[in-house]
Amino acid sequence: MRYGVVTIIGAMLALPAQVQALEWDGVIDLRAAQHRGAQAWPEGGLGKQRFGPDDDGVRLGQGMVLMRGEPLEDLTATLIVSADDARRGVVDVTEAWLQWKPVPTSAWQSRLKAGAFFMPISLEHDGPAWTTTRTLSASAINSWIGEEFRTIGLEWTLAHRGRAIGSPHDLSLTAALFGYNDPAGTLLTWRGWGIGDRITGLSETLPLAPLPVYGPRGILNKQAPVVESFMEIDRRPGYYLSAHYAYQGRINVSVAHYDNRGDPFAVRGGQYAWTTRFRHLGLAFKPAAGWTLLMQAMDGMTLMGRPGARIDYTAHYALLDVPAGVGNLALRHDRFRTREDDLLPQDNNNERGHAWTLSYRRPWLAGWQVQGEWLQVNSTRPAREQIGARARLREQSLTLALRRQF
Repeated sequence: MRYGVVTIIGAMLALPAQVQALEWDGVIDLRAAQHRGAQAWPEGGLGKQRFGPDDDGVRLGQGMVLMRGEPLEDLTATLIVSADDARRGVVDVTEAWLQWKPVPTSAWQSRLKAGAFFMPISLEHDGPAWTTTRTLSASAINSWIGEEFRTIGLEWTLAHRGRAIGSPHDLSLTAALFGYNDPAGTLLTWRGWGIGDRITGLSETLPLAPLPVYGPRGILNKQAPVVESFMEIDRRPGYYLSAHYAYQGRINVSVAHYDNRGDPFAVRGGQYAWTTRFRHLGLAFKPAAGWTLLMQAMDGMTLMGRPGARIDYTAHYALLDVPAGVGNLALRHDRFRTREDDLLPQDNNNERGHAWTLSYRRPWLAGWQVQGEWLQVNSTRPAREQIGARARLREQSLTLALRRQF
C-alpha cells in the first residue's frame, strides 16, 4: 500500500475521536458451501469463483462494519472496515471518505466526496457497506468493480430533486478525479472475469496465476506475481463521468464513462500502469410491489507495455427479483467476454462465458436472514492450459448463508 492511501486511511481513523455522535451499521454473513470446479483465483488458479473445492465447509462469508459521524455541520465522515478469513491480516479498510452535503435551498443539491470510495455504478450493492442484498454473489461487472476499482480522490454530484417541486423526475450528474488506480485491468486481463462478492481491501494484494508471460523468463517479467490495485504509478489523474435519471422511484437509468488515463509504458514496484477505459449502461425497473428488474452492460479496453498486453472486453447481466412465499427469489444471467488484441501470441487472453445464479432469501430468527444460492459458471479460457488446467470449465457452487444487518 502506498503512502497516499496510508494518509487517507490515517486521517479517516483520526476523525471519529472528534465526532460527538457516531452511527454504526454492519453485516455479518456465515456460510456453508460446496464447490465443484477449478482452483479459485484468490488461491492462484484461473477459476471464476471466490472459493473453490478446497474451501468447502463453514466459513465467514462477509464481515463489514460501517462507522459514520458528523465532525462539522453538513460534513459527514464514513469509515468501512471488512473482515475476510481468507485475507492475509483478515481485517482491512475498504472505504474511507468525507462528504460535504449542504442543506439545499432549491430543487438543486450538490455533494462533494473526498477519500476512497466506490464509483456510483453497481445496482446490486444497495446494502450497508457496499454489500449485495438480492444474491450472495455479484454479477461479473460488479465483481470486477469490487476487486480492482476504488475512487481515491474527489467526486462531485449535482442533483435535481423532482419531489422538491412536485415532479416525478429526478436527475443527477457526477464527475470525479482520482489517482491510485493505475493497475486496474491487470486482473481482468490475466485472470479474466469472475463471479463473487470479494471486496479488495485498500492495503491488500491479489494473487495472479503462474502464467509464463510474467514469469522470470517471460517477456513481461517486470510484473510481480501479485496485483496492488490501489497504487499510483504514472502521476496522471483519471476521471469518470456519469448521469442518473429516475422516474417516480420505479425506473432508474444510468450511464457512465471511465478512463484512468494510465500511461501504459510506466512500471514501478512490480506493477504496470494500464490504460483502462469503459462505458457503462444500467437500468433498474420496479414494475410492481416487491418486483425488481436490474440490467447492466459494460464494454471497454485495457492495455499495457511495449510489447504488451491489450484486450477488449464486454459483459452484461439481467437480474429478476420477485416475492416467493415469505421471502424473495432472484434469478440472474451473466454473459462476459474478453478479446485478445495484441502481438503476443504466447499470452492468449481470449475468454468467453456465461453464468446462472438462483438465490432465495427469507427472514429467520431474531433479525437473521437465511439465504441459499446456486451458481453455475461456464467459461472457456485457453490460458488455463498453460498451468495444467482445461481451457473449458463448468464450475458450480451451492451455498447456505446466515446474514444479519446491525
